[in-house]
Amino acid sequence: MKFALSTSLTTSDVLFLSFFKSETLNAKMKSALGAKTAKQVEARFKSKDFEGDEGQTLTLFPEGSKWKRVVLLGRGKNAEAVPQATEFLGAKISDCAKAAKATSITILTDEADFSELAYGFVLGTYEFKRYKAQDKKTPSLEKVTFVLPTVKKGHCEQLTWIESFEHVSPSVRDLINTCAGDLNPMDMAKIAEQVGKKSGFKVTVLDLKKLRKLGCHALAGVGQGASSEPCMVILEYRHKSKAKEPNIAFIGKGITFDTGGLNLKPTGHIETMNQDMTGAAIVLGTLQTLAENKVPGYFLGVMACAENAISDRAQHPGDVVKAYNGKTIEVNNTDAEGRVVLADALSYTEKNYKPKRMIDIATLTGAVTVALGYTITGVMGTEQKFLDCVLDCAKRVHERMWPLPLDEDFVKLCKGNCSDLKNTTDGVRAGAIMGAAFLKHFVEKTPWVHLDVGGTAWVEHPTPSTKYGATTAGLRTLIELAKHYAD
Repeated sequence: MKFALSTSLTTSDVLFLSFFKSETLNAKMKSALGAKTAKQVEARFKSKDFEGDEGQTLTLFPEGSKWKRVVLLGRGKNAEAVPQATEFLGAKISDCAKAAKATSITILTDEADFSELAYGFVLGTYEFKRYKAQDKKTPSLEKVTFVLPTVKKGHCEQLTWIESFEHVSPSVRDLINTCAGDLNPMDMAKIAEQVGKKSGFKVTVLDLKKLRKLGCHALAGVGQGASSEPCMVILEYRHKSKAKEPNIAFIGKGITFDTGGLNLKPTGHIETMNQDMTGAAIVLGTLQTLAENKVPGYFLGVMACAENAISDRAQHPGDVVKAYNGKTIEVNNTDAEGRVVLADALSYTEKNYKPKRMIDIATLTGAVTVALGYTITGVMGTEQKFLDCVLDCAKRVHERMWPLPLDEDFVKLCKGNCSDLKNTTDGVRAGAIMGAAFLKHFVEKTPWVHLDVGGTAWVEHPTPSTKYGATTAGLRTLIELAKHYAD
């Protein structure tokens, strides 16, 4: 699919125009549409066939026009606009374009909405087709033109990154949506090697033997019950940089399936646990994007991959393991395994690569949904400046995030009874915060931020931008963060 920017309405199969409640054509739009088409549109306003109500659509088939169809979309009252409304509008346009079997479309927008609308359009075009019989071939959308009042250099730069997101995000979503029977930890490692070879970054795989030799018994312990061995996958990308320390280390939880271990997850919660490797997939997609766009700097990605399976070899509740940094962990709940694998990933990364800053992304807790629901990612960290930068980057690329406190009293509550630490704490209730509080014990001096996408990584009920499964929450933010800290 090719994207373009223009200041005039271009010829295409479908033209999309959006209106707030009671808004009508202005003089400039009338001129651009041409007298005949403008008259047909105005007639539908006058007859009240279209009034701009939220979600309303009306398709016109103007004769003698540059477009086979003109689609009017309602946005409701401006004052009632909610977060993601513009993203969802973009996604709805993609649905309409598909229904029309269009090969080219034109979208009239403005500077304030362009970026979010475009990201929403890209998200809305995605379909997960791996396990479906293929329909008869239908025309595919080849060109999308966004029409703005003026086209500036900044808009062109935004479009470049939107095009990159359109290229990378479907493969990330496919990876997350793939059933666990078709994707184990070593499969993740092989895919990373393939992406690295094609995109231009180095991939190093630490298998179970190496993990044990290094002392990464936390990660090894989580994966010991599975037939496929756990691994840590290191992604190194460098361009126009001689730095010895990575600008940022991106670290992702990669649990390819989470049964909950012997603390078994119940029906209703276990069926979609193939998505528990979202963090690792997002990290891989981030490094791929940076490499393909030749972002200057030295960046590191770390994927902590394991399957939390049940077998006669599986970890028992109450087992004690020693992490890479030497701290012992009492695993009093095998379903709090994500923080255990990240413990090794964080401490190994900090000691061996000494990054200037670290950020991890993980489907760590269900508790984050109690605080923030299913549309806002929880953010915690050790340095306010870095935390603020992450939140600012998220805002720029229209991803919803919110900071939660990570105070020392929570960190102290992770102290173990017969060990240095325990992976869950009864009676504290602040589950999302306690997950981050545990992780803080494995970061010594490096500025660090934790993203809990436990609520935002996956949708159970379709939205305009995600019809099924993976949302890629966090991917845009991590890419924007890398751009901010590029050399």
